[in-house]
Amino acid sequence: MDNKSPLKQQRQERIQELLDNNQIRNDGEKWVNEHGIVGERDPERLWKMEQSRHHYFFPSFIRRVLWSGLLFGIVFGIYRSEETWAISIQQYIAQSLNREMDFQAVESWYVSHFGEAPAIIPIFTESQNNPQKVIASQAWLVPMHGLVTTSFLVDQKGIEISPYEDSNAISQVKSVATGRILEVLKESQSGVKLAIQHTGGLVSVYGHLDSTLKVNDWVEAGDSLGWLTNEPRQTLYFSLRQGDVYLDPLEVMSFD
Repeated sequence: MDNKSPLKQQRQERIQELLDNNQIRNDGEKWVNEHGIVGERDPERLWKMEQSRHHYFFPSFIRRVLWSGLLFGIVFGIYRSEETWAISIQQYIAQSLNREMDFQAVESWYVSHFGEAPAIIPIFTESQNNPQKVIASQAWLVPMHGLVTTSFLVDQKGIEISPYEDSNAISQVKSVATGRILEVLKESQSGVKLAIQHTGGLVSVYGHLDSTLKVNDWVEAGDSLGWLTNEPRQTLYFSLRQGDVYLDPLEVMSFD
């Protein structure tokens, strides 16, 4: 006479089903237990693992639904109330939902920690497709006051600036905006060329410098990048680019 309870019989049937399915999916698969003995997968362990997954999913899902419903009920109750404290909360919620987030600040933080804004986030790349919009949204400093001796040309990709002769202090070159040192290149004649990455995909380039900065150094707007090399009638090479497109610096700032 079979005295097995229905629950125990159902459990054994489920174990046998898992064992058969596992044998089909992993034909010939073996494993080594803690004693180094080769054997088949334990069907009872497989059954318990499956039960555990079901056990944790549904309570977690129900818990989230309950919290969501509670939060919705609280907000709904606040908007139905005409109390002074409720009106203040209503105004705060409305302002929070309508206030634009400062994505430029977020992008600056991201670039400072990870080196480059993520291209998979559209809000970070939207401004990069419009260089004029990016430039207009930022306050650009002048790298060095002086006379522009060579205007912007597409083939030259930048301008040349000569310092005023009546002062030695202004031969110091400063960063036009906050950013990270992207490149430090040794020039063929003298000095180095620095490239600084800014928000919005913009890069500023400074040539003919004496500088001790290194790649990945962080500079703020107005920080000293170095000085012009000690050469007669030395000029500063300066350019701005957005991606592969070079921009005319004279349309962005005044060097007088």
